[in-house]
Parts: sequence; structure tokens; C-alpha cells
Amino acid sequence: MSEGPAGLGERGRRMWRESLAIWSLTPAHLVLLEEACRIADRLELLNTIIVRGSVDVNTDAAQFADISGLLAESRQQSAALKALLAEIRQGQHGAAPAKVDPAGGAGVSDLTARIARKAQG
Repeated sequence: MSEGPAGLGERGRRMWRESLAIWSLTPAHLVLLEEACRIADRLELLNTIIVRGSVDVNTDAAQFADISGLLAESRQQSAALKALLAEIRQGQHGAAPAKVDPAGGAGVSDLTARIARKAQG
């Protein structure tokens, strides 16, 4: 199954191979990876349609509405892919915990506090 599940396109197969090369995943996370690969293929297809369609688009509102729907779907698919990849990353075996600066936390407010402390001293 190194080439990935049946039906994946080139981009999905590449994502499957490269992901398995760096991650050790549970069976449940393999299912998420499969769906992420399918979304990657879908995004490739949407991009091809958008690029091809944008060449012919003029300012006609009807034509723009056609491509704006594709753009909206592409954004939704991108968000779904991002969420799946975040879930997969959390589920990898042997994942090292996030490194936290011992002088402070990792959030924006912590960064602001560290900058203020550095400015004072």
C-alpha cells in the first residue's frame, strides 16, 4: 500500500508516500490521511478548473459567480485539509511534545511579556 489507497491521483499518492515516510500513524489516523490525500487531489482538480476558467473570465457578473463558487469550494476544501493534517500530526506515534521557552509560554501574550522584559533590562 506504499502507493496509497486505490483511486488516488498523482498528488494524493505523493502525499501518502511522503507522509508515511515521516509519520508512524494509528489505523484511525491512516483513514484521516487517506481522506486528506483525496482532498489534495480534489484541490488539484479545482485549481485546474479555476486556472482554466479564469483565462476566459471577464467582468460579466454571471461568469464571475461561476468561478466564485469554485473559489469558495476550494477555500472550504483547503480548510478541511488543514484540519485533517493537524489531527494527523497530533496522532503520530512518538511525537515529541512542543518545545516551550523556559522563560515564558508560547502564546502572543507571553511573547509580548518577554519583549517587555527584554526592553527593561
